[in-house]
Amino acid sequence: MILSTPPGVVIKSKFVFSSNKYKQNHRKAYDDYIKYIERKEAVNKKENDFSSYQDYMANEEKTTALFTKDEDHLSLDGKKKLKKAFLQAQKNGSVMWQDVISFNNDWLEKHGIYDSKTKILDEKKIKEVTRSAMEVMMEKENLSHTAIWSAAIHYNTDNIHVHIAMCEPFPSKERIIQKGKYKGLHRGGRKKKSIEAMKATVINKIMDRGEELKKIDELIRKNIVKHKKEKVSLLEDKKTKKLFLEIMRELPKDKRQWKYNYNSLKDVRPKIDQLSTIYLQKYHKKEFEELKKRLMIETELKREAYGEGDKEKNRYLDYYNNKIQELYTRLGNAILAEMRNYDTWEKQHFKNLHAIHRSELKIQREKFRENLMLRKSFRRLNYIMNSEYESWKNQRAYEELQEELER
Repeated sequence: MILSTPPGVVIKSKFVFSSNKYKQNHRKAYDDYIKYIERKEAVNKKENDFSSYQDYMANEEKTTALFTKDEDHLSLDGKKKLKKAFLQAQKNGSVMWQDVISFNNDWLEKHGIYDSKTKILDEKKIKEVTRSAMEVMMEKENLSHTAIWSAAIHYNTDNIHVHIAMCEPFPSKERIIQKGKYKGLHRGGRKKKSIEAMKATVINKIMDRGEELKKIDELIRKNIVKHKKEKVSLLEDKKTKKLFLEIMRELPKDKRQWKYNYNSLKDVRPKIDQLSTIYLQKYHKKEFEELKKRLMIETELKREAYGEGDKEKNRYLDYYNNKIQELYTRLGNAILAEMRNYDTWEKQHFKNLHAIHRSELKIQREKFRENLMLRKSFRRLNYIMNSEYESWKNQRAYEELQEELER
């Protein structure tokens, strides 16, 4: 039996209410963390308190020092302020959100964050990653201006992980517990997409694939699509021209709908994709193969990061498919842009031909009229000349008769 590689990152999330009167088993969750930040208080008191979790996470036997959005190593004064803020949150009816970001140590080592021989972890990087992930999640949950959080890196299990606790000292109205319900948020839960975005941020920051992803985008936008827009007309080739004109005949009359993702283009879209495929094979076969290879590399890296469960599998397979679809969408819009331009040119061309035709007709009519008038003039002149000739002949005959009579 071949075991699948464990995912590089796993995030577990839950929440507990500020008071045990809403849900009894939440008291136990707090009891697990009932250790005050200050050790003496932890020995002498047993209270259900948000600050208990802070001390649990700051247990030096299990973890590094607490860190927050702004501090890498929370000072004693910082801990006191944090404890005060969590007590305020508890008093005002906030819940405490608890997240654990767990890493596959081998995966961390592969990306240069951890050394298994020396047991040295790049804690600065992990803290940076945690901050970025929390920023994304809080923004999506509209918590950026109301929530505070603290975290600590733990080494006490086989997988290095980060514990995070977050609450709102002054909860926003829609998040205050009312009648045992956490209003509007499924009793305190956060949106699934927010947690997924958090995980994606962790993975992207750890893998640091910015330059590689940039090259993929350049292949799509600059090397392939831009070349189509600026240098290639599909009307120049007989095969593409035929399909080009066929697609144009099937497009809606309203040119504003000539956009690849418009619903009105649903039936003709496969033909647009067919035209894009012909273009890729004719002009960018090498670049298209390079793009697919780069996408496969990124897909494999995402597989290692997300794991191979059904949902996770969709994550990395969707990346490959979405990028290919992005290429076809951009190419499709470039093709439709050429069609709009051709349609405009064609209409203007026929308009010009019609104008030229009308002008030619006018000239021909003028010439015809001129010729008609000229013929009439010739006939009149001929008539006059004939008349004058006959008159002259008559006059001459008369004169000859007179001369004869005189003789």
